[in-house]
Amino acid sequence: MMHEIGMQLSELRAESALVQGSIASNAAVPIRLPIETERLLVRCFLPEADARPMFGVYGDPEVMRFIPGGALADEAAVGSLLERYADVQQRLGFSSWAVVERETGRVIGDAGFGIFEPTGEVELGYTLARDCWGEGYATEAAKACLAAGLEQLTAPRIIAVVDAENEASLRVPRRIGMRRVETIHAHGRPHVLFAASRS
Repeated sequence: MMHEIGMQLSELRAESALVQGSIASNAAVPIRLPIETERLLVRCFLPEADARPMFGVYGDPEVMRFIPGGALADEAAVGSLLERYADVQQRLGFSSWAVVERETGRVIGDAGFGIFEPTGEVELGYTLARDCWGEGYATEAAKACLAAGLEQLTAPRIIAVVDAENEASLRVPRRIGMRRVETIHAHGRPHVLFAASRS
């Protein structure tokens, strides 16, 4: 099965870049949540409630194969990460958010924004549970988040940075209208940088 996950290069490794004052200027106002699509709802994480389902995502080595740092060790580590996401949301007005399947109410992954540390730019990311790959959910969630970010953030562009070997995830930015800019090296590996600019 092809992988339908994305890169969230900064948020799963460190939070330090997220607290810089220059980054805060990217969010004039918080992005309005929830974001709804035909099949999905994107909302803030609820750390206590969402830690267990998200351990099924962040604790899966195959899902996390292209994420720096790899799989998280246990539910407590996932809960701590979700707490950081919630804190970033409070301070900056954007973060990684829960992706919920509307029909079932199940939390199936994340989508949203972090900061790409080398440039300080807003970075779109998305990660889905393995049993949800191949359903178009990554494209659906990423497209909705990108539209909200371009409309509501002041950043001149939003980027996506994808491991060059993650073929399925490379298709998502193209499908949602981002353009391929260049190949860069991040975390010791080649990555493709995509971008979408505000009109």
